[in-house]
Amino acid sequence: MVKKAKKKFNLIKKLKKTLKITLIIILSALLYSVGVATSENIRVNRMVDDFKARAVFEYETEITYSQGVNQTRRYYSVPRETSYELADTRSVFTDSTRRLLGQKGDIFVTQDTPFPYIPVVHQVGSFYFGGHAAIHNGNNRFIEATGFPDDDESVLDIILHPGNEPHDFSVTVARSATNYWMNSNFRTSDDPSFETYGTYYRKEFFVLRARNVTSDQIDAAVAYADDKVDRALYNFTYFFNTKYKFGCTDLVSRAYQDALVEPERQRDYSRALNDDRFITTINDIILSKDTYMTVYVEVIDDVFHIYYLEDV
Repeated sequence: MVKKAKKKFNLIKKLKKTLKITLIIILSALLYSVGVATSENIRVNRMVDDFKARAVFEYETEITYSQGVNQTRRYYSVPRETSYELADTRSVFTDSTRRLLGQKGDIFVTQDTPFPYIPVVHQVGSFYFGGHAAIHNGNNRFIEATGFPDDDESVLDIILHPGNEPHDFSVTVARSATNYWMNSNFRTSDDPSFETYGTYYRKEFFVLRARNVTSDQIDAAVAYADDKVDRALYNFTYFFNTKYKFGCTDLVSRAYQDALVEPERQRDYSRALNDDRFITTINDIILSKDTYMTVYVEVIDDVFHIYYLEDV
């Protein structure tokens, strides 16, 4: 009886020790992730400050974004200084009117999640992962992965679907109908995000480009993303099942991986636009050695402040 009790005691002691070690590992991982995310956010803020510090105010103007939608804009020209900025002579605007931003292959990102009305989720999501990423297809539209299933669709069913078999789910990679990032009439007052973002898509976003890429590589990246339209499912698990499913950042980074990285070195956790080679976050794309900032936009008091690399 004593022997049995001692055995039970040792088992409990061992379980407690295992649990303690597990908790220490989890806590250490959590603290490490907080440290990494904090460092990344500081570095992004510093990048923005440096980019804006280079800028020279040009002019303020009223423009017509679309029928019945007018905007006040302030343009700030940022001199090109680095070799990769000078090597790419394309304008950051779609055309000479400067009404719309973006050229083929440009990467649009925002750190703010789509859920500002959900406390904690929004703050944690924006801090760790970011809000959205999309790739400009060259025809004034975006290729993007979004996760908003129809009312009759189950997220669990989508998660359990392997991704490489036929399906009729709505949450696939898609092409946007318009170039919506500058639309100051994007939201209506009954939108749950209206209180935070107003009528805008977001009040702050970045436009990035891959460094030292050829037009053929840009074409290849866009073609990879375009091939997934209406087929590849959104990846709700984020960490897992990345082979046939895509999150927004995952789609963008793997599109450029397909164009920039040798086939034998490509991975589900992209080796392009993502220096840590793990899950691609918005900050990963912004801070990657493979990208550089071409535009920073912030909306203040209903005025679009557009900091952009000068035309050359």
